[in-house]
Amino acid sequence: MSYQVLAQKYRPQTFEDVIGQEAVTRTLKNSILQGRIANAYIFCGPRGVGKTSIARLLSKILNCEKPMDKRPCNECYSCREISQGNNIDVLEIDGASNRGIDEIRALRENVKFSPSKGAYKIYIIDEVHMLTPEAFNALLKTLEEPPAHVKFIFATTEPHKVLPTIMSRCQRFDFKRIPPKMMFDRVMGIAKKEKIDVDEKAALLIARAADGSMRDALVILDQMVSFSTGKISADDVIELLGMVHKDKMFDLSDAVINSEPEKVISILDELVNNGKDPVFIANSLIAHYRDLMILKAAKGPTSDMVFSQDELDKLNEQLDKLTVEEILYILQNLSHCLGLMKGALFARAPLEIALVRLTKRGNAIALADVLEKLDGMGASPGRNIPSVSSSDPGISPVRPVRPRSRNDSAAMDDPDEEADNNGTSEESGSNPEFNWKTLLNYVRSKKMSVFTFLNAAKPVEFNSKRVVIGFDKEHAFNKEALETESNKNVIEEAVNKVLGASPRLEFTLLEFLDDSAEQDTAKTERVKIEKEVMGPVIEQAMDVFGGHVVRDLKEEPGR
Repeated sequence: MSYQVLAQKYRPQTFEDVIGQEAVTRTLKNSILQGRIANAYIFCGPRGVGKTSIARLLSKILNCEKPMDKRPCNECYSCREISQGNNIDVLEIDGASNRGIDEIRALRENVKFSPSKGAYKIYIIDEVHMLTPEAFNALLKTLEEPPAHVKFIFATTEPHKVLPTIMSRCQRFDFKRIPPKMMFDRVMGIAKKEKIDVDEKAALLIARAADGSMRDALVILDQMVSFSTGKISADDVIELLGMVHKDKMFDLSDAVINSEPEKVISILDELVNNGKDPVFIANSLIAHYRDLMILKAAKGPTSDMVFSQDELDKLNEQLDKLTVEEILYILQNLSHCLGLMKGALFARAPLEIALVRLTKRGNAIALADVLEKLDGMGASPGRNIPSVSSSDPGISPVRPVRPRSRNDSAAMDDPDEEADNNGTSEESGSNPEFNWKTLLNYVRSKKMSVFTFLNAAKPVEFNSKRVVIGFDKEHAFNKEALETESNKNVIEEAVNKVLGASPRLEFTLLEFLDDSAEQDTAKTERVKIEKEVMGPVIEQAMDVFGGHVVRDLKEEPGR
Protein backbone atom coordinates (compact mmCIF):
# COMPACT_ATOMS: atom_id res chain seq x y z
CA MET A 1 0.00 0.00 0.00
CA SER A 2 1.37 3.46 -0.97
CA TYR A 3 2.29 5.95 1.75
CA GLN A 4 -0.49 8.28 2.82
CA VAL A 5 0.57 11.74 3.99
CA LEU A 6 -0.48 12.73 7.50
CA ALA A 7 -2.75 15.57 6.33
CA GLN A 8 -4.87 13.04 4.39
CA LYS A 9 -4.57 10.19 6.84
CA TYR A 10 -5.85 12.30 9.73
CA ARG A 11 -8.51 14.26 7.85
CA PRO A 12 -11.56 14.45 10.20
CA GLN A 13 -14.03 11.61 9.65
CA THR A 14 -16.70 12.90 12.04
CA PHE A 15 -17.69 16.32 13.32
CA GLU A 16 -16.14 15.39 16.67
CA ASP A 17 -12.73 15.08 14.97
CA VAL A 18 -12.84 18.71 13.78
CA ILE A 19 -10.92 21.12 16.02
CA GLY A 20 -11.28 24.88 16.34
CA GLN A 21 -14.64 25.19 14.51
CA GLU A 22 -17.16 24.38 17.25
CA ALA A 23 -19.75 26.96 16.14
CA VAL A 24 -19.79 25.60 12.58
CA THR A 25 -20.03 21.92 13.54
CA ARG A 26 -22.70 22.52 16.18
CA THR A 27 -24.91 24.45 13.75
CA LEU A 28 -24.57 21.84 11.00
CA LYS A 29 -25.25 18.93 13.38
CA ASN A 30 -28.39 20.63 14.70
CA SER A 31 -29.64 21.43 11.20
CA ILE A 32 -29.25 17.74 10.27
CA LEU A 33 -31.02 16.54 13.41
CA GLN A 34 -33.89 18.95 12.74
CA GLY A 35 -34.04 18.14 9.04
CA ARG A 36 -33.39 21.79 8.10
CA ILE A 37 -30.90 21.29 5.25
CA ALA A 38 -30.28 24.44 3.15
CA ASN A 39 -30.04 24.53 -0.64
CA ALA A 40 -26.55 26.01 -0.53
CA TYR A 41 -23.76 26.67 1.96
CA ILE A 42 -20.66 28.83 1.66
CA PHE A 43 -17.66 28.15 3.91
CA CYS A 44 -15.33 31.14 4.32
CA GLY A 45 -11.94 31.19 6.01
CA PRO A 46 -8.16 30.84 5.67
CA ARG A 47 -6.48 27.79 4.18
CA GLY A 48 -6.16 24.51 6.04
CA VAL A 49 -8.82 25.10 8.70
CA GLY A 50 -11.32 22.42 7.66
CA LYS A 51 -13.59 23.90 4.97
CA THR A 52 -13.30 21.01 2.50
CA SER A 53 -13.20 18.43 5.29
CA ILE A 54 -16.51 19.64 6.72
CA ALA A 55 -18.00 19.83 3.20
CA ARG A 56 -17.16 16.14 2.76
CA LEU A 57 -18.52 15.28 6.21
CA LEU A 58 -21.81 16.98 5.39
CA SER A 59 -21.93 15.12 2.08
CA LYS A 60 -21.31 11.80 3.86
CA ILE A 61 -24.13 12.34 6.34
CA LEU A 62 -26.60 13.29 3.59
CA ASN A 63 -25.77 10.25 1.45
CA CYS A 64 -24.76 7.65 4.07
CA GLU A 65 -26.51 4.29 3.66
CA LYS A 66 -26.41 3.46 7.39
CA PRO A 67 -26.30 6.71 9.34
CA MET A 68 -25.90 6.33 13.10
CA ASP A 69 -27.51 9.14 15.13
CA LYS A 70 -27.15 11.36 12.06
CA ARG A 71 -23.44 10.54 11.84
CA PRO A 72 -21.71 8.94 8.85
CA CYS A 73 -20.88 5.28 9.33
CA ASN A 74 -17.65 5.67 7.31
CA GLU A 75 -18.06 2.03 6.28
CA CYS A 76 -20.71 1.99 3.55
CA TYR A 77 -19.87 2.27 -0.13
CA SER A 78 -20.93 5.92 -0.32
CA CYS A 79 -18.87 7.02 2.70
CA ARG A 80 -15.74 5.27 1.48
CA GLU A 81 -16.03 6.77 -2.00
CA ILE A 82 -16.54 10.28 -0.63
CA SER A 83 -13.48 9.85 1.60
CA GLN A 84 -11.46 8.86 -1.47
CA GLY A 85 -12.92 11.71 -3.54
CA ASN A 86 -14.39 9.56 -6.34
CA ASN A 87 -18.11 9.39 -5.53
CA ILE A 88 -20.15 10.09 -8.67
CA ASP A 89 -22.91 11.80 -6.68
CA VAL A 90 -20.52 14.14 -4.83
CA LEU A 91 -18.64 16.25 -7.36
CA GLU A 92 -15.66 18.32 -6.16
CA ILE A 93 -14.96 21.13 -8.60
CA ASP A 94 -11.94 23.44 -8.58
CA GLY A 95 -13.27 26.96 -9.10
CA ALA A 96 -9.89 28.21 -10.31
CA SER A 97 -9.71 25.85 -13.32
CA ASN A 98 -13.45 25.64 -14.03
CA ARG A 99 -14.29 29.31 -13.77
CA GLY A 100 -15.92 30.06 -17.11
CA ILE A 101 -19.54 30.31 -18.16
CA ASP A 102 -19.32 27.15 -20.29
CA GLU A 103 -18.46 25.00 -17.25
CA ILE A 104 -21.36 26.48 -15.27
CA ARG A 105 -23.76 25.91 -18.18
CA ALA A 106 -22.72 22.26 -18.21
CA LEU A 107 -23.32 22.11 -14.45
CA ARG A 108 -26.80 23.57 -14.92
CA GLU A 109 -27.64 20.83 -17.40
CA ASN A 110 -26.30 18.07 -15.13
CA VAL A 111 -28.28 19.11 -12.05
CA LYS A 112 -31.46 17.95 -13.82
CA PHE A 113 -30.39 14.32 -13.52
CA SER A 114 -31.12 12.37 -10.33
CA PRO A 115 -28.28 10.98 -8.19
CA SER A 116 -27.07 7.48 -9.04
CA LYS A 117 -27.05 5.93 -5.56
CA GLY A 118 -27.27 8.51 -2.81
CA ALA A 119 -30.18 10.67 -1.75
CA TYR A 120 -28.58 13.86 -3.06
CA LYS A 121 -26.34 15.08 -5.83
CA ILE A 122 -23.88 17.41 -4.10
CA TYR A 123 -21.60 19.96 -5.77
CA ILE A 124 -18.56 21.11 -3.75
CA ILE A 125 -16.93 24.10 -5.51
CA ASP A 126 -13.59 25.05 -3.96
CA GLU A 127 -12.19 28.60 -4.35
CA VAL A 128 -15.57 29.70 -5.68
CA HIS A 129 -14.44 33.35 -5.74
CA MET A 130 -12.40 32.50 -8.86
CA LEU A 131 -15.56 32.11 -10.98
CA THR A 132 -16.11 34.88 -13.51
CA PRO A 133 -19.03 37.30 -13.03
CA GLU A 134 -20.71 35.72 -16.06
CA ALA A 135 -20.39 32.26 -14.50
CA PHE A 136 -21.81 33.55 -11.21
CA ASN A 137 -24.78 35.08 -13.00
CA ALA A 138 -25.43 31.84 -14.88
CA LEU A 139 -25.52 30.02 -11.55
CA LEU A 140 -27.94 32.37 -9.78
CA LYS A 141 -31.30 30.88 -10.76
CA THR A 142 -30.20 27.29 -10.24
CA LEU A 143 -28.72 28.22 -6.86
CA GLU A 144 -31.92 29.88 -5.66
CA GLU A 145 -34.32 27.14 -6.77
CA PRO A 146 -32.35 23.95 -7.37
CA PRO A 147 -34.02 20.56 -7.84
CA ALA A 148 -34.90 18.86 -4.54
CA HIS A 149 -32.09 16.34 -4.98
CA VAL A 150 -29.29 18.92 -5.42
CA LYS A 151 -27.18 20.65 -2.76
CA PHE A 152 -24.35 23.16 -3.23
CA ILE A 153 -21.38 23.65 -0.89
CA PHE A 154 -18.96 26.47 -1.75
CA ALA A 155 -15.58 27.13 -0.15
CA THR A 156 -13.51 30.30 -0.43
CA THR A 157 -10.53 32.01 1.18
CA GLU A 158 -11.63 35.41 -0.17
CA PRO A 159 -15.34 35.90 0.51
CA HIS A 160 -15.23 39.60 -0.39
CA LYS A 161 -14.74 38.56 -4.03
CA VAL A 162 -17.96 36.54 -4.13
CA LEU A 163 -20.91 38.40 -5.61
CA PRO A 164 -23.44 39.58 -2.98
CA THR A 165 -26.20 37.98 -5.05
CA ILE A 166 -24.50 34.60 -4.57
CA MET A 167 -23.90 35.23 -0.85
CA SER A 168 -27.56 36.08 -0.30
CA ARG A 169 -28.62 32.66 -1.60
CA CYS A 170 -26.30 30.70 0.72
CA GLN A 171 -25.97 29.99 4.41
CA ARG A 172 -22.61 31.48 5.31
CA PHE A 173 -20.19 29.94 7.82
CA ASP A 174 -16.99 31.74 8.82
CA PHE A 175 -14.11 29.46 9.81
CA LYS A 176 -11.48 30.62 12.31
CA ARG A 177 -7.76 30.12 12.39
CA ILE A 178 -6.96 27.23 14.70
CA PRO A 179 -5.30 28.45 17.95
CA PRO A 180 -1.64 27.38 18.38
CA LYS A 181 -2.42 25.49 21.60
CA MET A 182 -4.98 23.30 19.82
CA MET A 183 -2.55 22.62 16.99
CA PHE A 184 0.21 21.82 19.45
CA ASP A 185 -2.00 19.25 21.19
CA ARG A 186 -3.07 17.78 17.82
CA VAL A 187 0.52 17.50 16.57
CA MET A 188 1.63 15.79 19.77
CA GLY A 189 -1.35 13.41 19.63
CA ILE A 190 -0.69 12.40 16.01
CA ALA A 191 3.04 12.03 16.72
CA LYS A 192 2.20 9.62 19.55
CA LYS A 193 -0.10 7.55 17.31
CA GLU A 194 2.54 7.44 14.56
CA LYS A 195 5.31 6.74 17.08
CA ILE A 196 7.17 9.87 16.02
CA ASP A 197 9.63 11.11 18.63
CA VAL A 198 9.16 14.90 18.69
CA ASP A 199 10.33 17.39 21.28
CA GLU A 200 7.65 19.64 22.80
CA LYS A 201 9.56 22.77 21.79
CA ALA A 202 9.70 21.45 18.22
CA ALA A 203 5.93 20.84 18.22
CA LEU A 204 5.47 24.37 19.55
CA LEU A 205 7.51 25.81 16.68
CA ILE A 206 5.53 23.74 14.17
CA ALA A 207 2.27 25.09 15.58
CA ARG A 208 3.55 28.68 15.30
CA ALA A 209 4.90 28.23 11.79
CA ALA A 210 1.57 26.78 10.59
CA ASP A 211 -0.12 30.16 11.28
CA GLY A 212 -3.52 28.72 12.16
CA SER A 213 -3.58 26.04 9.42
CA MET A 214 -3.85 22.45 10.68
CA ARG A 215 -2.99 21.12 7.25
CA ASP A 216 0.22 23.16 7.16
CA ALA A 217 1.18 21.86 10.61
CA LEU A 218 0.81 18.22 9.50
CA VAL A 219 2.72 18.89 6.27
CA ILE A 220 5.60 20.35 8.32
CA LEU A 221 5.49 17.35 10.69
CA ASP A 222 5.67 15.01 7.69
CA GLN A 223 8.63 16.96 6.38
CA MET A 224 10.39 16.85 9.74
CA VAL A 225 10.09 13.04 9.90
CA SER A 226 12.03 12.84 6.63
CA PHE A 227 14.58 15.45 7.73
CA SER A 228 15.42 14.13 11.19
CA THR A 229 17.10 10.78 11.74
CA GLY A 230 16.19 10.63 15.43
CA LYS A 231 14.18 12.74 17.77
CA ILE A 232 12.78 15.87 16.12
CA SER A 233 14.26 18.83 18.00
CA ALA A 234 13.55 22.55 17.96
CA ASP A 235 16.88 23.13 16.22
CA ASP A 236 15.81 20.77 13.42
CA VAL A 237 12.61 22.75 12.83
CA ILE A 238 14.50 26.06 12.89
CA GLU A 239 17.10 24.78 10.42
CA LEU A 240 14.61 23.24 7.99
CA LEU A 241 12.16 26.16 7.97
CA GLY A 242 14.84 28.85 7.99
CA MET A 243 13.47 30.37 11.18
CA VAL A 244 15.40 32.63 13.54
CA HIS A 245 16.21 30.81 16.77
CA LYS A 246 14.13 32.18 19.65
CA ASP A 247 17.25 32.45 21.82
CA LYS A 248 18.79 34.77 19.21
CA MET A 249 15.64 36.90 19.27
CA PHE A 250 15.94 37.18 23.04
CA ASP A 251 19.66 38.06 22.75
CA LEU A 252 18.99 40.69 20.08
CA SER A 253 16.07 42.27 21.95
CA ASP A 254 18.08 42.20 25.20
CA ALA A 255 20.84 44.13 23.46
CA VAL A 256 18.31 46.74 22.32
CA ILE A 257 16.71 46.98 25.77
CA ASN A 258 20.10 47.25 27.53
CA SER A 259 21.41 49.85 25.03
CA GLU A 260 24.31 47.74 23.68
CA PRO A 261 24.89 48.79 20.04
CA GLU A 262 28.06 46.70 19.68
CA LYS A 263 26.19 43.55 20.68
CA VAL A 264 23.30 44.39 18.38
CA ILE A 265 25.62 44.70 15.37
CA SER A 266 27.46 41.48 16.30
CA ILE A 267 24.25 39.38 16.64
CA LEU A 268 22.76 40.82 13.46
CA ASP A 269 25.98 40.14 11.54
CA GLU A 270 25.98 36.53 12.76
CA LEU A 271 22.36 35.98 11.69
CA VAL A 272 22.85 37.48 8.23
CA ASN A 273 26.08 35.53 7.65
CA ASN A 274 24.20 32.35 8.55
CA GLY A 275 21.79 33.01 5.70
CA LYS A 276 18.92 34.73 7.52
CA ASP A 277 17.14 37.32 5.41
CA PRO A 278 17.19 40.82 7.00
CA VAL A 279 13.49 41.28 6.20
CA PHE A 280 12.72 37.98 7.95
CA ILE A 281 14.80 39.10 10.96
CA ALA A 282 12.87 42.39 11.12
CA ASN A 283 9.55 40.54 10.97
CA SER A 284 10.70 38.18 13.71
CA LEU A 285 11.68 41.14 15.91
CA ILE A 286 8.31 42.79 15.32
CA ALA A 287 6.58 39.55 16.31
CA HIS A 288 8.74 39.37 19.45
CA TYR A 289 7.98 42.92 20.57
CA ARG A 290 4.34 42.41 19.65
CA ASP A 291 4.31 39.53 22.14
CA LEU A 292 5.82 41.85 24.75
CA MET A 293 3.22 44.53 24.01
CA ILE A 294 0.30 42.10 24.38
CA LEU A 295 1.70 40.60 27.57
CA LYS A 296 2.27 44.07 29.03
CA ALA A 297 -1.12 45.48 28.05
CA ALA A 298 -3.29 42.38 28.59
CA LYS A 299 -1.41 41.09 31.65
CA GLY A 300 -1.07 37.68 30.00
CA PRO A 301 -1.08 35.80 26.67
CA THR A 302 -4.08 35.87 24.36
CA SER A 303 -5.64 32.86 22.60
CA ASP A 304 -3.34 33.15 19.56
CA MET A 305 -0.19 32.94 21.70
CA VAL A 306 1.50 29.89 23.17
CA PHE A 307 4.84 29.81 25.02
CA SER A 308 6.95 27.33 26.86
CA GLN A 309 7.53 28.14 30.52
CA ASP A 310 11.15 29.02 29.77
CA GLU A 311 10.09 31.51 27.08
CA LEU A 312 7.46 33.04 29.34
CA ASP A 313 10.05 33.55 32.10
CA LYS A 314 12.42 35.32 29.69
CA LEU A 315 9.62 37.51 28.34
CA ASN A 316 8.65 38.54 31.85
CA GLU A 317 12.28 39.48 32.59
CA GLN A 318 12.26 41.79 29.58
CA LEU A 319 8.87 43.24 30.53
CA ASP A 320 10.29 44.35 33.88
CA LYS A 321 12.74 46.59 32.00
CA LEU A 322 10.24 48.16 29.57
CA THR A 323 7.31 50.52 29.71
CA VAL A 324 4.40 50.32 27.29
CA GLU A 325 5.59 53.57 25.68
CA GLU A 326 9.04 52.12 25.03
CA ILE A 327 7.58 48.96 23.46
CA LEU A 328 5.31 51.03 21.20
CA TYR A 329 8.25 53.27 20.27
CA ILE A 330 10.36 50.23 19.32
CA LEU A 331 7.50 48.68 17.31
CA GLN A 332 6.88 51.94 15.48
CA ASN A 333 10.54 52.22 14.47
CA LEU A 334 10.78 48.58 13.39
CA SER A 335 7.58 48.84 11.34
CA HIS A 336 8.91 51.96 9.60
CA CYS A 337 12.23 50.20 9.03
CA LEU A 338 10.44 47.23 7.42
CA GLY A 339 8.83 49.54 4.89
CA LEU A 340 12.22 51.01 3.99
CA MET A 341 13.83 47.57 3.66
CA LYS A 342 11.30 46.34 1.09
CA GLY A 343 12.37 49.06 -1.34
CA ALA A 344 16.11 49.00 -0.61
CA LEU A 345 18.82 47.23 -2.61
CA PHE A 346 20.88 46.74 0.54
CA ALA A 347 18.12 45.70 2.94
CA ARG A 348 20.50 45.12 5.83
CA ALA A 349 21.38 48.80 6.26
CA PRO A 350 17.95 50.15 7.32
CA LEU A 351 17.69 47.41 9.95
CA GLU A 352 21.15 48.20 11.34
CA ILE A 353 20.31 51.92 11.46
CA ALA A 354 16.99 51.29 13.21
CA LEU A 355 18.47 48.93 15.82
CA VAL A 356 21.42 51.21 16.63
CA ARG A 357 19.01 54.14 16.94
CA LEU A 358 16.85 52.09 19.33
CA THR A 359 19.84 51.28 21.54
CA LYS A 360 20.43 55.03 21.88
CA ARG A 361 16.81 55.91 22.41
CA GLY A 362 17.22 56.78 26.11
CA ASN A 363 13.93 56.61 27.94
CA ALA A 364 10.86 57.03 25.79
CA ILE A 365 8.73 59.80 27.28
CA ALA A 366 4.96 59.69 27.18
CA LEU A 367 3.14 62.68 25.64
CA ALA A 368 1.50 63.41 28.98
CA ASP A 369 4.94 63.74 30.58
CA VAL A 370 6.10 66.06 27.79
CA LEU A 371 3.09 68.34 28.26
CA GLU A 372 3.57 68.28 32.03
CA LYS A 373 7.16 69.43 31.64
CA LEU A 374 6.11 72.14 29.20
CA ASP A 375 3.43 73.30 31.64
CA GLY A 376 6.05 73.65 34.36
CA MET A 377 8.44 75.68 32.23
CA GLY A 378 6.56 78.97 32.49
CA ALA A 379 6.53 78.97 36.30
CA SER A 380 10.09 77.70 36.80
CA PRO A 381 12.54 80.05 38.56
CA GLY A 382 14.88 81.82 36.21
CA ARG A 383 12.62 81.38 33.20
CA ASN A 384 12.15 84.53 31.14
CA ILE A 385 9.40 83.94 28.62
CA PRO A 386 8.18 87.25 27.17
CA SER A 387 4.46 87.93 27.44
CA VAL A 388 2.30 88.68 24.45
CA SER A 389 1.35 92.34 24.47
CA SER A 390 0.00 94.69 21.84
CA SER A 391 2.50 97.28 23.02
CA ASP A 392 5.55 95.08 22.40
CA PRO A 393 7.74 96.59 19.67
CA GLY A 394 7.61 94.77 16.38
CA ILE A 395 4.38 92.91 17.20
CA SER A 396 1.19 94.04 15.55
CA PRO A 397 -2.16 93.22 17.10
CA VAL A 398 -3.86 90.12 15.71
CA ARG A 399 -6.87 91.20 13.75
CA PRO A 400 -9.99 89.12 14.37
CA VAL A 401 -11.31 87.40 11.25
CA ARG A 402 -14.45 85.39 10.85
CA PRO A 403 -15.24 82.54 8.44
CA ARG A 404 -17.36 83.48 5.46
CA SER A 405 -19.82 81.07 3.87
CA ARG A 406 -20.57 81.01 0.17
CA ASN A 407 -23.92 82.76 0.78
CA ASP A 408 -22.45 85.44 3.01
CA SER A 409 -21.69 88.20 0.50
CA ALA A 410 -24.74 90.26 1.44
CA ALA A 411 -23.94 90.09 5.11
CA MET A 412 -20.41 91.36 4.50
CA ASP A 413 -21.87 94.62 3.15
CA ASP A 414 -23.75 95.25 6.43
CA PRO A 415 -21.45 97.07 8.89
CA ASP A 416 -23.85 96.49 11.78
CA GLU A 417 -23.72 92.72 11.28
CA GLU A 418 -19.94 92.89 11.04
CA ALA A 419 -19.82 94.68 14.37
CA ASP A 420 -22.12 92.10 15.96
CA ASN A 421 -19.94 89.26 14.77
CA ASN A 422 -16.58 90.69 15.84
CA GLY A 423 -17.58 92.35 19.05
CA THR A 424 -17.15 96.01 20.08
CA SER A 425 -15.11 97.77 22.67
CA GLU A 426 -18.27 99.01 24.37
CA GLU A 427 -19.67 95.48 24.65
CA SER A 428 -16.53 93.81 25.91
CA GLY A 429 -15.29 96.66 28.00
CA SER A 430 -12.02 97.02 26.05
CA ASN A 431 -10.46 96.46 22.67
CA PRO A 432 -11.04 92.84 21.45
CA GLU A 433 -7.51 92.66 20.02
CA PHE A 434 -6.13 93.61 23.42
CA ASN A 435 -8.43 91.08 25.09
CA TRP A 436 -7.04 88.33 22.83
CA LYS A 437 -3.46 89.22 23.84
CA THR A 438 -4.46 89.27 27.49
CA LEU A 439 -6.17 85.91 27.10
CA LEU A 440 -2.99 84.38 25.62
CA ASN A 441 -0.90 85.76 28.48
CA TYR A 442 -3.27 84.35 31.09
CA VAL A 443 -3.39 80.90 29.44
CA ARG A 444 0.41 80.86 29.17
CA SER A 445 0.71 81.45 32.91
CA LYS A 446 -1.75 78.63 33.65
CA LYS A 447 -0.88 75.85 31.24
CA MET A 448 1.90 76.02 28.67
CA SER A 449 0.60 73.16 26.53
CA VAL A 450 -2.78 74.89 26.07
CA PHE A 451 -0.98 78.13 25.18
CA THR A 452 1.06 76.27 22.57
CA PHE A 453 -2.09 74.93 20.89
CA LEU A 454 -3.99 78.22 21.24
CA ASN A 455 -1.20 80.32 19.78
CA ALA A 456 -2.01 78.99 16.29
CA ALA A 457 -5.63 80.21 16.55
CA LYS A 458 -7.39 83.41 15.45
CA PRO A 459 -10.15 85.22 17.38
CA VAL A 460 -13.25 85.06 15.19
CA GLU A 461 -15.68 86.60 17.67
CA PHE A 462 -14.75 88.04 21.07
CA ASN A 463 -17.45 89.67 23.22
CA SER A 464 -19.27 89.16 26.48
CA LYS A 465 -21.91 86.91 24.90
CA ARG A 466 -19.88 84.70 22.62
CA VAL A 467 -16.22 83.85 22.06
CA VAL A 468 -15.39 81.94 18.87
CA ILE A 469 -11.82 80.80 18.28
CA GLY A 470 -10.87 79.69 14.76
CA PHE A 471 -8.16 77.43 13.35
CA ASP A 472 -6.83 76.88 9.84
CA LYS A 473 -7.24 73.38 8.41
CA GLU A 474 -3.56 72.73 9.02
CA HIS A 475 -4.16 73.26 12.75
CA ALA A 476 -7.19 70.96 13.08
CA PHE A 477 -5.22 68.90 15.61
CA ASN A 478 -4.84 71.97 17.85
CA LYS A 479 -8.62 72.45 17.76
CA GLU A 480 -9.25 68.83 18.78
CA ALA A 481 -6.70 69.08 21.60
CA LEU A 482 -8.33 72.22 23.03
CA GLU A 483 -11.81 70.72 22.87
CA THR A 484 -10.93 68.22 25.61
CA GLU A 485 -12.62 69.08 28.89
CA SER A 486 -9.48 69.92 30.90
CA ASN A 487 -7.99 72.22 28.22
CA LYS A 488 -11.31 73.92 27.47
CA ASN A 489 -11.74 74.67 31.18
CA VAL A 490 -8.44 76.58 31.19
CA ILE A 491 -9.57 78.75 28.27
CA GLU A 492 -13.01 79.36 29.79
CA GLU A 493 -11.35 80.48 33.02
CA ALA A 494 -9.12 82.88 31.05
CA VAL A 495 -12.10 84.28 29.12
CA ASN A 496 -14.00 84.89 32.37
CA LYS A 497 -11.01 86.72 33.88
CA VAL A 498 -10.45 88.89 30.80
CA LEU A 499 -14.08 89.82 30.09
CA GLY A 500 -15.56 89.61 33.55
CA ALA A 501 -18.36 87.55 32.04
CA SER A 502 -19.13 83.96 31.08
CA PRO A 503 -19.73 83.92 27.31
CA ARG A 504 -20.31 80.77 25.31
CA LEU A 505 -16.97 79.36 24.07
CA GLU A 506 -16.78 77.73 20.65
CA PHE A 507 -14.03 76.42 18.37
CA THR A 508 -14.26 76.34 14.59
CA LEU A 509 -12.23 75.71 11.44
CA LEU A 510 -11.61 78.69 9.17
CA GLU A 511 -12.45 77.33 5.75
CA PHE A 512 -13.31 80.64 4.10
CA LEU A 513 -11.41 83.77 5.16
CA ASP A 514 -12.49 87.27 4.21
CA ASP A 515 -9.80 87.59 1.55
CA SER A 516 -6.32 86.39 0.74
CA ALA A 517 -4.77 89.64 1.92
CA GLU A 518 -6.21 89.21 5.42
CA GLN A 519 -5.07 85.60 5.40
CA ASP A 520 -1.51 86.57 4.47
CA THR A 521 -1.51 89.36 7.08
CA ALA A 522 -2.74 87.02 9.80
CA LYS A 523 -0.11 84.46 8.87
CA THR A 524 2.67 87.10 8.93
CA GLU A 525 1.55 88.38 12.30
CA ARG A 526 1.35 84.86 13.73
CA VAL A 527 4.92 84.14 12.54
CA LYS A 528 6.09 87.31 14.31
CA ILE A 529 4.49 86.17 17.53
CA GLU A 530 5.95 82.69 17.16
CA LYS A 531 9.45 84.11 16.69
CA GLU A 532 9.08 86.54 19.59
CA VAL A 533 7.25 84.26 22.03
CA MET A 534 7.76 80.65 21.01
CA GLY A 535 11.46 81.08 20.32
CA PRO A 536 12.39 81.17 24.01
CA VAL A 537 9.85 78.42 24.73
CA ILE A 538 11.48 76.16 22.16
CA GLU A 539 14.94 76.99 23.49
CA GLN A 540 13.86 76.09 27.01
CA ALA A 541 12.17 72.91 25.74
CA MET A 542 15.45 71.90 24.09
CA ASP A 543 17.19 72.59 27.38
CA VAL A 544 14.72 70.39 29.31
CA PHE A 545 14.76 67.50 26.84
CA GLY A 546 18.38 67.74 25.70
CA GLY A 547 17.48 68.52 22.07
CA HIS A 548 19.12 70.56 19.31
CA VAL A 549 18.04 72.24 16.06
CA VAL A 550 18.49 70.06 12.98
CA ARG A 551 17.25 72.65 10.49
CA ASP A 552 14.96 75.69 10.51
CA LEU A 553 12.07 75.00 8.15
CA LYS A 554 11.03 78.68 8.09
CA GLU A 555 14.37 79.67 6.62
CA GLU A 556 14.27 77.11 3.81
CA PRO A 557 13.46 78.48 0.34
CA GLY A 558 9.91 77.86 -0.80
CA ARG A 559 8.47 77.50 2.71
